[in-house]
Formats: sequence, structure tokens, C-alpha cells
Amino acid sequence: MSPESVLQYLRNNPGFFEAHAGAIAQIHIPHPENGRAISLNERQLLSLRDRCRLLEMQIADWVAAGRANDERGERMHRLVLRLLAAEPGQRIDAVIDGLREDFDIPWVFLSSSGLEQTALAGQAETATGPGCSAIDGPQAQRLTELAGQPIASLAWVPLDTASGPRVLMLGSGDPERFPADAGLHYLQRVGDILEVLFDGDG
Repeated sequence: MSPESVLQYLRNNPGFFEAHAGAIAQIHIPHPENGRAISLNERQLLSLRDRCRLLEMQIADWVAAGRANDERGERMHRLVLRLLAAEPGQRIDAVIDGLREDFDIPWVFLSSSGLEQTALAGQAETATGPGCSAIDGPQAQRLTELAGQPIASLAWVPLDTASGPRVLMLGSGDPERFPADAGLHYLQRVGDILEVLFDGDG
């Protein structure tokens, strides 16, 4: 009999294990790690434990992600409160200050229309949407000079404003602060806020 036919027989006859419980208890197979002989029941317990460990890891990841989202949401809340408290004409500066202070971002830069085209010369100024990336080489050197501090990772948000295209740039000396696989939801929210402010407050 082939392994497939044995498996199919067992699927079709679920009472087999109950009817032959004594014989099955005498069957031993190698332990998956140390090779010692163990019973089928022990092997099943090992499989269940492995599944439990995987589930625990998944749950821990979900909890960590949930806490991180809660923290970002709280920071966005503080940013909006800061914005509401600002005087007309000072709201864009309030958003920039909030990004530095509430989100603890070392370097926040908002380009002027048509400005810094040669200084930035990277994916940020040609992007059609928000993005994140670790940077090095000439671009990192240019941004480090512009920021006056080391820049090793970058987040960017292109803005379509009435006065022309701009780009919001967030920089950090930590190359892992803005990884390429980072979620962009909150970056887009900040961009939406700034575009509205430029149209009505800038």
C-alpha cells in the first residue's frame, strides 16, 4: 500500500484508532529532535505544543502591533489638539512642531515649491505617494548636510498644494526608524492635513 492509500483509509475510517488503541500505543516513532523512540501519542503532543508556540508568537505579534497602533493614534490625537489650539497662519508650523515633539522625529523638513530639487535628488521628490526607506551614499550625505545632523532613514509625503508641489520629509539617524515596509497610513493622514492647511491657512 502506498502512503497515500493508508492516509485515505484512515480518513475514511476514523474509528480505526479507537478500535485499535492498544496496538497503536505500542507503535514507536523517532523523536523529531533527538531521534529517540516515542509513542504516537507523544508525537501528537509534540505537534500540539509546536502549534501552540506558533499561535502564542502570532498573538504576541498582534498584541505588539495593536499597542503600536494605539500609540500612533494617541500621538495623532495630540497633533490634532496642537493644530486646533494654533492661531490661523501658524497651523502649518504647529503640525511641523508636533511631528518633531509628539512623534519624536529628529528632522522634519517641508520643502518650498520648486526648491531643493538638486539638494534632495532622491525618491522623495519624484514619488507619487508616501514612502519610507533607509538611505546611504550621496543622498544620505546631501540630506545630512541639509539637516545639520546624520540622516540614515527617511520618510516622505508628497503634497499637492495650490502654490505648487511640495514634499514633507522626516529624517532620522537611525537606519531602522523608517523601514521600507513601514505602514504609510499615518503619513498619508499628515499629508492630507497639510494639503488642507496650505489651501486655507498657508
